[in-house]
Amino acid sequence: MKFVWLLTSILLGVIGQLMMKWGLVSPKPLFSQAPPVVKMFSSWPVLAGLFAYALSSLFWLLTLKQMNISIAYPMVSLSYVIVAIAGYYMFNEAFTAMKWLGIGFVLIGVAFISRA
Repeated sequence: MKFVWLLTSILLGVIGQLMMKWGLVSPKPLFSQAPPVVKMFSSWPVLAGLFAYALSSLFWLLTLKQMNISIAYPMVSLSYVIVAIAGYYMFNEAFTAMKWLGIGFVLIGVAFISRA
């Protein structure tokens, strides 16, 4: 069950980041004349992203209760991989050979740690 909590935490964190980014790049604020900070927090995708991120934290606490942090925390780096790939597809962000190389190193690191 501990890996279910970990995976849920990672995926909710990814969803949170992507929702916040989406809300900031395509803002449709409820209060168009409000200061920029108010506009950010009046965007439903930003609020949904913050909620997903908060849920991610709850599942992270469940993970920490059952797993060694020296194994669990490095696994969170999988979120970097997922967000980078999603950024390419969802937001047309550049994806260079160096990013692929970095993702490869992250995945190799996760593989080593998961076998520890």
